[in-house]
Amino acid sequence: MVISQILIRYRRDNALSQRQMSDMLGVSQVGYHKWETGTTKIEMEHYCRIATLCDVSLLDLLPRDWQEKIRDELGV
Repeated sequence: MVISQILIRYRRDNALSQRQMSDMLGVSQVGYHKWETGTTKIEMEHYCRIATLCDVSLLDLLPRDWQEKIRDELGV
């Protein structure tokens, strides 16, 4: 799963519209939409806010292969 799909999943899991999510993150709805379509990259600050808003770890917002690589490198 790519990052844009992960964003969509967590937003929907929390029953939020793109407008609601963008308002809570302090970004425009158009900007948030671009994250979900993979048009633009997300800054780390926003990853932290998304994780907090969706009550997940930062690691959960990453694609599974990235999660596994990080866990392997950390020995977790």
